[in-house]
Amino acid sequence: MKQAQFITLMSESLGVEEKTIRVIVRLLREAGLFTTGARGVNAPDITPLDAVRVVIAVVASPSPSRAVRDVKYFGALKPDRRDEQAFSYWGLAWIDEDKTLEDTLLECISNRVPYQEISLGKLHLSERGNAHIETDSGRQDYHQREQWQAVMDQFSSSNDNPRNRTVLDSWEAMHRISNTKVNRSAEINLAELHQIGFEIIGWEVD
Repeated sequence: MKQAQFITLMSESLGVEEKTIRVIVRLLREAGLFTTGARGVNAPDITPLDAVRVVIAVVASPSPSRAVRDVKYFGALKPDRRDEQAFSYWGLAWIDEDKTLEDTLLECISNRVPYQEISLGKLHLSERGNAHIETDSGRQDYHQREQWQAVMDQFSSSNDNPRNRTVLDSWEAMHRISNTKVNRSAEINLAELHQIGFEIIGWEVD
């Protein structure tokens, strides 16, 4: 699928104007987060990863100008497994704890997750930086695991008096609060993500 078809597909699938999708694509491409290459008949095909990043940008914020920030932030989050008891009860077994949110969504859009696992599922993102995947069988929250672990290690090795400013600055950056006073959240059905993937790459029906 080429870019023009892709923009129409994403506009129709996400309920967003084509001009908004074009701006998001341009910003992501300029940041090295979207497929680039020749134009015209030699233009490269759109990839499932391109679609995942546009989905994250649209769901995360109504402002295209935040696309790069949101894709980098949300895409890098990892499953929050700090409460193992809660995970054992509510967790989603098909989610790999070592894969980022971007990787997990890529598996969904590429038909690498059994459809029955995601058919009733949703991806939730908020402008506060919260993210989770929820289905009829459970829920998986996401967080900045490496940064959190670095802060915990710093506290434990310094008698609760950390002095590593780099780690502390990273911790402060984790609290990604929007400038707006209305903290918006949005969601998309994972079944819609799956359908977008089918339109882009197709696959054999079992």
